[in-house]
Amino acid sequence: MEGFLYARSKHTVLEKLTILDELTQSKIGLGPVANRHGIDRKTLERWRDRYSRDGINGLKEAKKNKHYSKELKLKVVHAYLIGEGTFDELANKFGLRGSQQVVDWVNKYNGNKPLTASPSRKQVPTMSRKTTLEERIEIVEYVTKLNHSYTEAAERFQVSYQQARSWVIKANHGGYEALVDNRGHHKEQAELTELDKANLEIRQLKAQLADKELVEAFAKKLLEIQRRG
Repeated sequence: MEGFLYARSKHTVLEKLTILDELTQSKIGLGPVANRHGIDRKTLERWRDRYSRDGINGLKEAKKNKHYSKELKLKVVHAYLIGEGTFDELANKFGLRGSQQVVDWVNKYNGNKPLTASPSRKQVPTMSRKTTLEERIEIVEYVTKLNHSYTEAAERFQVSYQQARSWVIKANHGGYEALVDNRGHHKEQAELTELDKANLEIRQLKAQLADKELVEAFAKKLLEIQRRG
C-alpha cells in the first residue's frame, strides 16, 4: 500500500480538542476517556500525539492520500530495526499519520520486497536548500492556511521535511519575524524596518484567523461544559 488515507473521523477538530482537554484535566487515563466517548484507545492516543507534535493542524483530516519517498521509508525501517523506537514512537518522530505505515514498511522490508516511492509523485527532498524569507512564509502558510502536510510542503517547494516543519514551529512560537535568517554577512533581520515587521505580524494574524476562530469556539464550548459540571 503506497499511499495512506485513514478513514474519515466522525469527530470535528473542535470535538477532538474538547476530548483532549478532558483527557488532560481528568487525569484518568486514555482508556476511560476513550470509552466514555466511544472511540478506540489507539485513536485517542494518535490524536494526543499529533496535537502535541503539530498543534491544531495535527487534528485536521488529511484531504488526500499521503505519499512518501523510498528514502524516508528506508530511514524509518532502519530506525525500527536498530531499536530507536516502537511503531507508534517512530510514526510520531517522522511525522507519519499512523503507526500502521511503519508496520507495513517493516513487514515489506523483512519479506525482501522493495520499498519504492509512491507512484506518480516526486520524491520529497532530503537535503536542505537556501530560501528567502518570502519563500519560508509561503511554505508556512501552505501548511497552516491551506492545511497541507509537511511532506506535501517539502515536495511542492523542494525543501526538506525538517525545514518545512521547523519553519512552521518557529512561526507558531515567534511569529513570521522568527523566520528571518540571521546567518551570514547579509542578515535579513538588519534589513527589516519597523514597517516590515508590522506587515509581517499583520500577515500572520490574517493567516491565523481561521484557527483563532476555532480556538475561540473551543473555549466557548469548554466554558459551557464547565458550567454544566
